[in-house]
Amino acid sequence: RGDANSSNTMVKGRFIMNPFPEMQISPNDRLQLQDLANGIIMTNLDNYNTFVSGKRKVDTRRWKQIKEREKLVVYAERPESAHTAGTEPSGSGLPMILCVGTIEGKLEDIMYGVISEDLETMRVKASYVDDVSGAAVLDPIVLPTLEDPFQSLIVKWMELDIPFASTSLVKNRDYVYIEGTGFVTSQTGERLGYHLLHSVSFPQTHELPNRIRGNVSIIGFWRQAGPNITEMYATGIFDPCGDMIRMLVVPGMATAFLSSVKYAYCGQMRKLSFMLDKAYADSKAHGAPNKKNVCVTCSAPIGRRLGDFSKSNSSCKLCFGHVCHVCKVVQKLSFVDPDLLLSKRKVTFCTGCMSRVTSMSSMDCARAKMLSSKKGVDYSSAHTSSTVSGDYGSEISYRSN
Repeated sequence: RGDANSSNTMVKGRFIMNPFPEMQISPNDRLQLQDLANGIIMTNLDNYNTFVSGKRKVDTRRWKQIKEREKLVVYAERPESAHTAGTEPSGSGLPMILCVGTIEGKLEDIMYGVISEDLETMRVKASYVDDVSGAAVLDPIVLPTLEDPFQSLIVKWMELDIPFASTSLVKNRDYVYIEGTGFVTSQTGERLGYHLLHSVSFPQTHELPNRIRGNVSIIGFWRQAGPNITEMYATGIFDPCGDMIRMLVVPGMATAFLSSVKYAYCGQMRKLSFMLDKAYADSKAHGAPNKKNVCVTCSAPIGRRLGDFSKSNSSCKLCFGHVCHVCKVVQKLSFVDPDLLLSKRKVTFCTGCMSRVTSMSSMDCARAKMLSSKKGVDYSSAHTSSTVSGDYGSEISYRSN
């Protein structure tokens, strides 16, 4: 138990402490950040449309396959191609990375798993996706609204653990960046979800002790390709700004891109957690319903040899119906307390409730969570953000002047 507490304390510090002075980004700088995000989205949307027009074929003369997981494949740009195309980022010598393929899940679930507009959601997302070691929200530029619950643009800081950093041979890398999420429209009129990370710098975001500031520029697009299949197209680069760990960067980037397969799962677990909170609140207000001593799934009698403890331990935590050992579904969910300490608990559900929650709209769930908590609902941003149309009638979520 002592080890668990010390681990939580470390995590708490790495996810709560803002390492910089208060940002106080000016209104003009906020608009410039939105314009920057719009430009990156439009440029990469052109690249995606070109990829689609080329029948989604990857040019192996330019790209070398380096890793794959399930139906996602990661490629690194060949050095000679990068030099010819002029795509080497600021002479770093690091290759661009391309990730294409399909992942299981619905687009809305993926977007619910991707978006993390505050420390609580960042912490929960990291527990499911394992994408960052430490993080802080520096300043929200665009917050989700009831109208656009997956639209966001946030200035963040993150730290990534580097192998051997604990030996003092290598320093951890950290990044200050804008993270954007939302929807755009493709050349063929299809809805695409996007996720953008791009390094930025401010006078307040000085370099931190025992860390080296890196640069990142990544964008991913997702398209619903079937009932439970989503197509992914992502490109980007991590530049750790140090020679010692260059050899570690490309495999690490590939792993980071492949972690996208966990986004839909993260979105599903967030829906379950919200419905669990709702069921708990309802039971406090009205009392838990008194269910028959039969399994709600197969109607088998529920044994009571161990008394009430056994009964309560084998009930669905959403409908409060009893479930037998064979029918119960156990999910490990992440919870964050008011101090942002994370805990993981195994929770029992029946198959009916699991099916109902997993099939419900993530967008509706995100809106319901906003309404229930009144937290993070920025009604004013519905009036301060507008739509920018690109060459293909694409809709960009951020204001542009």
